[in-house]
Amino acid sequence: MLEVNDISVSFGGLKALSNVSFKIDCGINALIGPNGAGKTTLFNVISGFLKPNTGYVKYNDFDITALPPYEIFKRGISRTFQNLNLIKEVSLKENLYLGIIEKMKPSLLKDMLRTSKPFWKNVEAKIEEVMEITNVSKWGDLKPESAPYGVLKNFELARALISQPSLLLLDEPAAGLNNSEKENLANIINKITSMGIDVLMVEHDMSFVSNLSKYVVCLNFGCVIGYGTYKEIRENEDVIKAYLGDIDA
Repeated sequence: MLEVNDISVSFGGLKALSNVSFKIDCGINALIGPNGAGKTTLFNVISGFLKPNTGYVKYNDFDITALPPYEIFKRGISRTFQNLNLIKEVSLKENLYLGIIEKMKPSLLKDMLRTSKPFWKNVEAKIEEVMEITNVSKWGDLKPESAPYGVLKNFELARALISQPSLLLLDEPAAGLNNSEKENLANIINKITSMGIDVLMVEHDMSFVSNLSKYVVCLNFGCVIGYGTYKEIRENEDVIKAYLGDIDA
């Protein structure tokens, strides 16, 4: 379970988050709201890239608020980012090594000489597995500049998945995708959750959210203005006024 309690974040005189609290248990959940609502700021707090001014975050009843990102990563929380961060000089498959080496930590000498055969055999197997899960196996030998944007988004997801997280934070996973790519992504996310991995995603595409999410949290101006099922959120007057528009639309 992820528990966010009374989280506030200020940047100078600007309050980005104000007393944000909610809990998510399992399955697929979404964090929605207008641009500037504080969604990515909250993701940065949960993943340890930003420390809050007040409040705490617990994961599986353990307080992770003060932990650095690599420690939160070790505890089973992995994430993607809005902007793709793939290394253009190496192949897409080689990019996936970054998602696993830090967590498994072979000795530096064996890493450099690639003499730890069981380790690298295991790594190769995991890479092949996540490429199959995310439907990108045929693209692995290409460099990022040679692959379509939708494929690159799936490789970003694969890199987060390869560390075998128990909670996956997806920052706008459907942004920039066409309808076919969104359908493919939805199938991948459902496949991931069937493996016992929970998902919290920031997303603007309400059709995508409504078809996937168990619960939805809505932020506006750094505050929670709605929490519940998509149906409950869609009927919430505060959410309609701030974000979703006319309830009959």
